[in-house]
Amino acid sequence: MIVAARMLNVAMAGIMMSTGGAALDGGAGRPGGGFKLPPSVGRTLGNGMRVYVMEYHELPLVDFEVIVGAGAAHDPPGREGLASLVADLLRKGTTTRSAQEIADAVDFVGGSLGASADQEGTRITAEFLTKDLDLGLDLLMDSLRNPAFASAEIERQKAETISELKASRENPGLLASRRFIEILYGGHPYGHPTPGWESTVAPITRDDVAGFYRDNYEPDGIIFIAVGDFKNEEMMAKLEARLTGWKGKTAPRKAVPAPAKLPARAGRTIYLVDKPDATQSQIRIGGLGIRRVDPDYAALQVANTILGGGFTSRLVEEIRVNRGLSYGVSSRFYPMLQTGPFMINTFTKNPTTLETIKVALEVEQKFLKEGPTAEELDKARKYLKGAFAIGHQAPDAMADVLGEIAFYGLSKDYYDTWLDRIAAVTVDDVKRVTAKFPAEGSILLVLGKAEEIRKDVETLGPVTVVPLSAH
Repeated sequence: MIVAARMLNVAMAGIMMSTGGAALDGGAGRPGGGFKLPPSVGRTLGNGMRVYVMEYHELPLVDFEVIVGAGAAHDPPGREGLASLVADLLRKGTTTRSAQEIADAVDFVGGSLGASADQEGTRITAEFLTKDLDLGLDLLMDSLRNPAFASAEIERQKAETISELKASRENPGLLASRRFIEILYGGHPYGHPTPGWESTVAPITRDDVAGFYRDNYEPDGIIFIAVGDFKNEEMMAKLEARLTGWKGKTAPRKAVPAPAKLPARAGRTIYLVDKPDATQSQIRIGGLGIRRVDPDYAALQVANTILGGGFTSRLVEEIRVNRGLSYGVSSRFYPMLQTGPFMINTFTKNPTTLETIKVALEVEQKFLKEGPTAEELDKARKYLKGAFAIGHQAPDAMADVLGEIAFYGLSKDYYDTWLDRIAAVTVDDVKRVTAKFPAEGSILLVLGKAEEIRKDVETLGPVTVVPLSAH
């Protein structure tokens, strides 16, 4: 959820230099480069809530991240979009403050307060200057614990969501990725867009909203994280004083179904989504990938970087650089609590649709068959090390790391050893893990002007024409 599912949410609409932060020391004596998270403290309160605090004194900021273990995968049938709507409403007024009062209080001190749902959970974030810590915590706690869910705000937010869903019809890239996910997962809870569909958002009532909140926003299903300019024990004491009194019913939660319930596929299936006004073809190739806890996660990140996850990847080199078929092409695993998707993503002009598909498939198949060169492996490991350093240099990034560790049940030192694990990946490791790429049972989806591209796509095999949306 913390990284992968947030990235997936886009398709379907989860560290720090210097003494005060984490250390990235250039790699003295270690193959991956030294790295260590700042000291943190974690406790489980009597009500079941897990609380983590981490000192970071480089900036006069405090970042909060609250993860509620209920997202779009927990939407009731016929009410898809409910988790997202509830998240959107958390800042729209409480029993003690109006939506405008909350917005004014946050803006007055230059802070931020927001919430959003993805497939697996809901994430509430807040950032305030250290001097405004208590105010920020008050606003966060009020929004989290006392949402008013005023009928007028619910109707306003529903209308806004429906308007955004209608507008998304003019976004071919978003439509293609959503349709790919809908087809890949079928009736599985991962199979609908996080904001739902127009037909499922419209009938949502206040009782639905209040019921989802009541059933899912329980302390035993919440992870509460604070990172920033404070002393760990002082912040832990402050949070315990505010959170211990939050009583819950500790009812068993509905888990996301296991991978065994995902659709089984044999061979590649081809889908054509007709968008008569499209001037380009959107192409998606992929299938079921891995879970976040897969023991080969590091090796798979290296492998995917070589295939399509980096600027010098094989897909980029062949499709963009050598042939000029597209400005953009990439591949990515989206590992989640259960099996997440793997997707190759590109687009091209209508006349070059077939060529682009063939090249993408040839590049993928050659890589899966032969594996990487030593030079490619070295480039990929260096790329991932650099991206890791660049992407983890602020308190909110460290809050994400703590959240990811807690949400997925990773070891506490998971990221302290991450660069070493990347550095240890060998050519043979990459060859071995290519078996986890979904070459068999995969989907090829093309969204475009069927009148112009259908005959070309049909040369690849039987084609199923599907509408723009599942609803």
